[in-house]
Amino acid sequence: MRKVYSVYESWSPEQFTLKGIRSFLRTDYEMSSIDKDEADRVFKSCKKQYLDSLLKANGFLQYKSNAYVRRNQVDVLEYIDLQKEKNGSRTFTVNYALTPLYLRYAFADFWYSERMGMLVCGKDVWWDYADESIARVSFENVASALEEYVLPWFDAHSNVDSIKKLLLTKERLSVYQQAWLESIENPGDCSGIIAENIKLFGLPKSLGR
Repeated sequence: MRKVYSVYESWSPEQFTLKGIRSFLRTDYEMSSIDKDEADRVFKSCKKQYLDSLLKANGFLQYKSNAYVRRNQVDVLEYIDLQKEKNGSRTFTVNYALTPLYLRYAFADFWYSERMGMLVCGKDVWWDYADESIARVSFENVASALEEYVLPWFDAHSNVDSIKKLLLTKERLSVYQQAWLESIENPGDCSGIIAENIKLFGLPKSLGR
């Protein structure tokens, strides 16, 4: 049985220690004690300090407010985003995703997505940024997890065979994932579709190569 840890600790696998994490919800009393404007300022500052440079160095581009994208060698979009808790608790989680740029979309969507916590330790994880001291701990921890887990995961799934195996591990494929699986080995000339998707998703134009 796993030990119950305090608010800023967690069970950790041998190869990684989670820091700065907590429940994504706060009591009304806890919420009232947060300087929300300051927390939001710190979020932006720490994101810039700990994540922007790391992901830029690995070929990712800024996408919208809190996300990053990269196009890999088989025309699949790699996506990372920081998802803030919707009720304003000043916690966030990290999502990563893949989606093919060579298939048509009715709307912007990601066809394989997961929470970073599932990759790191097999459960959903939320990090705290209620004040500067804990935000720095959280963002440094997230940067380390991205570097040790998510970036290698993307690299390992940047070819047709590995993506095909990934899709085939799912018990049930959506209609879209099935279309991806069927087209993955021979997408054909899809430069026009890729250009349309870059516009549809609002992606950086440089991804059009």
